[in-house]
Formats: sequence, structure tokens, C-alpha cells
Amino acid sequence: MNIEQIEAFIFVAVTRSFSKAGEALFTTQPTVSARIKALETSLNCQLFYRTGNTVNLTKEGSTFLPYAKDILHSLQDGQYAIQREQLKLVGEIEISAVFVAAFHFLPDLIKEFHNQFPQVKVNLYTGHSTQVLDMVLNHQVTFGIARAVNHPRIESIHLFHDEMILAIYPEHPFGSREAVTMEELAREKFILYNRNSIDWTLIHNAFDHLQLQKNVIMETDNIEVVNRMVKQKIGIAILPKSAIGEELRNGTLLEVKVTNLPYIQRDYELIYLKDRNFDRISESFLDFLVEGKESMNSTKFGR
Repeated sequence: MNIEQIEAFIFVAVTRSFSKAGEALFTTQPTVSARIKALETSLNCQLFYRTGNTVNLTKEGSTFLPYAKDILHSLQDGQYAIQREQLKLVGEIEISAVFVAAFHFLPDLIKEFHNQFPQVKVNLYTGHSTQVLDMVLNHQVTFGIARAVNHPRIESIHLFHDEMILAIYPEHPFGSREAVTMEELAREKFILYNRNSIDWTLIHNAFDHLQLQKNVIMETDNIEVVNRMVKQKIGIAILPKSAIGEELRNGTLLEVKVTNLPYIQRDYELIYLKDRNFDRISESFLDFLVEGKESMNSTKFGR
């Protein structure tokens, strides 16, 4: 048993995919499979079983998972402790991020990064995905966090998924309902987010497909504005679940299922230039983010 096997086991458990685990670990699917096989041989048990295209933990795998995480976290803590002593990282790092990530993903992560590297200053810029991409391409920042983008000069690492849901205020007539239809939704005052986004297009297409006229009373490019408008009972909206996690937990907003609305998932990625040479600070941030995103996802997005 070695640390590479432990890492492979954890990433397969989290992603439920050998290929996705390989991407996250910057290695190949056969290598991940070989590491899992070696670990199973060492433990004398099967850790995963397949159901269709999904990989799931066996009972033994579920039992072993928290211990594997403890092993990895302890090793990471030791590595960071040595790194702080040996490297004494001092300097700055430039990052750009879309609003959702800046508001709801990065605060806890940057706090932990600062705890590990207290003498590194993080300069954070916010914008839409196209703006984030432009800043990376123009060497204005080292890393960007954006909606999934495709560009020949860009490398990307998947960070998290985010679901779009119908958000209402508790006193709304839908508040006592578990689910509503698009036909019912079309009769409500509706606030839309980001006209230039894919989400906007998908939502409009869903209404158009059913030949429903929307009662849109407001459009804005800022999720926090939509959030506030819904809480003020001005209308209801379809919003990223991560952006209203606190409101859903404390009951100031409610989630209601829409039965005939297509599932809309937002994918967020860390992006950087393929040919960019990283300094020690950038390498440390990249390692920190890749190794820490699992715990951040489970904390912030319930996965």
C-alpha cells in the first residue's frame, strides 16, 4: 500500500469514474485501475463495483474511505508544514473568477490557503467567464475559475458541478408544494439571470418548446441581485444552488422542483495557459486547489 494507491482510491470514490480520477491525478485510466487493483490485493477485498457506467463503493470500500482520507490529509498537512519551513513562500498570485465562485467557493479556500502560506498575497478579480478567459489569455492572471470553456491555448481542471433550481420566498403560493409545472411557472413574476449565458438560453428554450409566454419582470447579470430581489418577494427565479446554499439552509429561500424543466447543470473549471511556466507560488496554489477541492466540494456543495 502506498500514497498513490490511496489517492487513486479517494478520487475514484469521489468521481465514481476511473477516467475522471485519472484526469484529476494527471495520469491514465489504466494506471488508476492498476493502483486500485494493487490496493485491493493489499487489503484482500474488493473496493468498487460497477453499475452500468457508474462506479460505486462496496461495503468494504465505504468502511475504508474515511481512513484513507485521514491518511491523505495527514500527509498533506505534513507536506505543507515542511513546505512552509523550506520554501518560505513570499509574494503574490493573481486569480480571476466568475461571481459564483468568488462569492461561494473561494472564500473558505483562500482562507485555508492563507493559513498554509501566510506570506502569499492573493489578488482576486471577478467577471463573467469570457472576461476571466481573456485575463488568462492576456497573462493578466495566472489562474481563472470559469464556466466550462474550450480554447486551444487553455488547460482546464474540473472543480465542481452546480445545479440550477427554482428559488422562491417562503410566503409564495408554491411554498407548500413539492413540485410545480412550467405552465404554472409561466404565470408567475419571473426574474432572469444573465441574458448572455447558456442557462438563459436553456430556460427560454424550455418555455418556447411548450409555447408558453414568460412573465419576466426583470433581468440582471448579477446573481446576488436576483437573490435579493427574490427575498424581497419581487418575483421568483432559477438560480445556481451553490449561490443560495445559506438561504436554503436558514429557510429564507425555498427550492421547488419544476417537473418539465430540463435539468440544467453548470460546470466550473480552473483554467490556465498551456505554455505558462509556474513559479513556486503558482505551483503551490495549483497543488493546494487540486488536492483540496474534494473537501471543499463536500462542505460547500454537499457532494
